[in-house]
Amino acid sequence: MGCKTVPLVREGNNIEFRCTNRACRHAISPIRTALIAAAGFVFLRTAMLFCSSMILLAADYDLTGDGSVTAGDIAEFAGQWLGNGRGDNPAMPTADFDGSTTVDFADFARLAGHWRTVYEYVTTFLAGHEPAETHVEIRGPRAADPTLTIAASLPGDQPAHPVFGDVPPATQASHLLALKWTDETDRKIEYGYRFSEGMTFDLDNEHEIAFDVYVAPGDELYPDGDIAIWDGDFGWTFSENVPDQEGRWCTVVVDVSDKNHTNLTEIDAVVFQAMGEAGDNAGTIFVDNLRLRRLNPDYYALTATGHEKRIDLQWKPLSAPALQGYNIYRADSPAGPFTKLNDSPYEMTVYTDFLGENALTRHYRIAPVLPGGESAPSNVVSAASYAMTDDQLLTSVQRATFRYFYDFAHPVSGLAREGFKHPRDTVTTGGTGFGIMAIIVGAERGFVTRADAADHILKILTFLDEKASRYHGAWAHWLNGRTGQTIPFSTYDDGADLIETAFLVQGMLAARQYFTGGDDTETQIRTKVTQLWRDVEWDWFLRSPESEVLYWHWSPNYDWQMNMPIVGYHEGLIAYILAIASPTHPIPPACYDNGWARSSSYTNGNTYYGYTLEVGPAYGGPLFWTHYSFLGFDPRSKSDDYCNYFDNSRTISLINRAHCAANPNGFEGYSNLVWGLTASVNPWGYSAHSPTNDNGTISPTAALSAMPYVPAESLATLKHFYHTYGGDLFGPLGFRDAFNLEEDWFSDTYLAIDQGPIIVMIENHRTSLLWSSFMSNPEIIPALQAIGWLLPPGR
Repeated sequence: MGCKTVPLVREGNNIEFRCTNRACRHAISPIRTALIAAAGFVFLRTAMLFCSSMILLAADYDLTGDGSVTAGDIAEFAGQWLGNGRGDNPAMPTADFDGSTTVDFADFARLAGHWRTVYEYVTTFLAGHEPAETHVEIRGPRAADPTLTIAASLPGDQPAHPVFGDVPPATQASHLLALKWTDETDRKIEYGYRFSEGMTFDLDNEHEIAFDVYVAPGDELYPDGDIAIWDGDFGWTFSENVPDQEGRWCTVVVDVSDKNHTNLTEIDAVVFQAMGEAGDNAGTIFVDNLRLRRLNPDYYALTATGHEKRIDLQWKPLSAPALQGYNIYRADSPAGPFTKLNDSPYEMTVYTDFLGENALTRHYRIAPVLPGGESAPSNVVSAASYAMTDDQLLTSVQRATFRYFYDFAHPVSGLAREGFKHPRDTVTTGGTGFGIMAIIVGAERGFVTRADAADHILKILTFLDEKASRYHGAWAHWLNGRTGQTIPFSTYDDGADLIETAFLVQGMLAARQYFTGGDDTETQIRTKVTQLWRDVEWDWFLRSPESEVLYWHWSPNYDWQMNMPIVGYHEGLIAYILAIASPTHPIPPACYDNGWARSSSYTNGNTYYGYTLEVGPAYGGPLFWTHYSFLGFDPRSKSDDYCNYFDNSRTISLINRAHCAANPNGFEGYSNLVWGLTASVNPWGYSAHSPTNDNGTISPTAALSAMPYVPAESLATLKHFYHTYGGDLFGPLGFRDAFNLEEDWFSDTYLAIDQGPIIVMIENHRTSLLWSSFMSNPEIIPALQAIGWLLPPGR
């Protein structure tokens, strides 16, 4: 990556230059800087720092004697400075402008101070500029075009801007600038913007300078590249984002909320640097619609909605990459006074104010926070908390949980983020399968329109199809939600994860049967699901033709190093059902008994707290084993040779509850209302909690997701959690992940794999929506019949 230098401090006749590249920041000596200039770079324009009162003629600066003042004269000046006198050609004019007999800093300051007066195209005189690179000056706006849409012209007599290949439609009016970056050391192109016809612009009260960028198909802007604005009045300002996809327009934003400069006539340069790696082919970037933007308070569309003992706020997210968050204010009357509720800028666009009482009316407003401070506040909205029926409360909990998979979804891919505290680009494939089903619930209950839900799911499927890494048709546990590349889950787990893939496919197949409309979006959903489902090579994960056991992981780098056979009883049942049901890569039905259920510890038969457990380990294990495979797969009225899994899941739920009520370890708060042990975060990290692995941590997803099996017990616990601990335990995305009363600890995070079962299993309890959708897939019942399941009459 090339460096940009800017003079910071002058001490005597020395200047310290410092690189403005965010990844570098190296100090550069004056001698080194001069050497760079002599090699073809140019010095920064420093007229704003060092001015001269002496007026020279333009010809006095034509050191190369070519009849014009160009960047070459700067290189000649550098050579004379290094030589402490004249250049190699004695016939050339001297750079000793002040007649001191020495070419020194004073001469450089004089040259820099008068550069604008002798060279019209000041944008050539920029940090790191190379004479060979493409540089254009843009003049505008034009009288017939009052917007700030850019119109390009090249310096000199060249009549029009260069055009490379197909030109995309302009985003504003008809002007478009095409820039071609070439294989230079710093991979850079730049352009300047000069207002014409005496126009000026002010940054006072403005928030952003924005412009639209289009990367031609087949080219790429690298995410570690820099886009910045250089201006002599306010120096370097880097963009807050770079284009991340080719073949579409992306608005690039430079935050200027902390600038208050007025009467500006130009932007010296918009610089694109490090646009590729050394040796890359040249690429084309189109730029359009340079403009100033002020955040519009009416855009937020802030709403307040009353619920049981709480009020939820929601607003439209601002597309301001420099946004630090929002400040949220509450008052008892519309006129105030308003009190700020957050200590630091709040990052989400939903907020829960848990009041703890009903019949309270409160008034709210929000204000975005930018580097320059707060912008204009929103309008004031009001709502009141009120007592809800059980059904209303269930819907309220589902609505909040839905937001995890819709509002908090990754903005590029639409996939579910792994967790609220995880890196924002880390998305989970299994959790996305749960999220697809959550979005179906949202469409069915009106949390979002059916059309918007379908668009979101199609976005997910398109990303999984076109961007996400796949391994014999399967996906990894974690992906980068922006690029689709695998994020290793552990050292050897950097490839396919078959169980996460099974969770994802389970959700896809539910969507295929739910979105049955004839419009293009729903048609594409069905087509893409079918193709992605057919692409999974389930039989590959048998590892060998002789095997009857599926294996959890495969890596292109470590092969079968993880060596984890999928042998029950645990959450992996759905992998065998889907593998046997596959229309293209099925495994033999015998693998169910000889692989999944082959363990001598699969069946149990012992009694715990008065409940006889047919299948599973002692005390049943963590409750997520009764959830994940059964979000879409309906276990009711169905039995294999070992048990009825609905009844078995009910038994495990009751054992789990009875263990917490008995509380053999004496943990604070355990009771028949405070129960639920499963995999979640805890005060010390993360663990798969169960009656045999109990450290006092209760996970709301455990009891709430058991609602189809133990509805009365789960509902009572939901209400107890909500009313007793809601201020600490319930937030904008529903119930937080876990709490431990022994440690007086409440989690501050959410996990996709815990939030998904809550909304989905509550809905299966209420309407059987996801069970009905998934089970209607034509491949499922024949697979169960092939295994030998006993099914209801007519199935």
